[in-house]
Amino acid sequence: MAVPNDRRIVYGTHVVPQIAFDTSSTEVTREEGSTAGIASYEDWKLDTTIAKRFGGKSTGDHVQITHDQSTDLWTSMNRLWGSDEIWEAVASVWEEDTGVTTVNDSLSVIRSGSDGIKFLYIKNLGTVECELALEGDERDILIPGGAAVSMMTSSSSVTSATVKVATAASSSTTTTIEYAIAK
Repeated sequence: MAVPNDRRIVYGTHVVPQIAFDTSSTEVTREEGSTAGIASYEDWKLDTTIAKRFGGKSTGDHVQITHDQSTDLWTSMNRLWGSDEIWEAVASVWEEDTGVTTVNDSLSVIRSGSDGIKFLYIKNLGTVECELALEGDERDILIPGGAAVSMMTSSSSVTSATVKVATAASSSTTTTIEYAIAK
């Protein structure tokens, strides 16, 4: 009999490319002669050039992460349990600042260690753009203010020590990010 996987991450994306268009008059004339409604306004519709939506959910076993752990260190949300407690058996509330950090223009590792990473989520909570490096110091992904990135990764090449985040080089600015990193 197969051993069940008791730790997994199910995630999905949904992208709808849109273009703006001006509507025709939606104004109506009432019996007494007054008008109601809006003469015209800008609305949004599916981009006719692309003409489709993109997205999907992880499938099958989703992202299988290391199981049989008595702590929640499989994510970056570090909540240590007592030595005789199993994380499933204890009700607890995450601390508000868990998984949140401030980054500057120097590439910084956001989680120490050499564990292979299986899933990564980073959201830029600030307004200053930040950049993500997955291997080495080459800044691979730009994360605008308010945007987020999530991905399944190859644990053989992306490790805790190689995931680095910074604002634009030599910008002397900072931003705050929220993250979850699962091994």
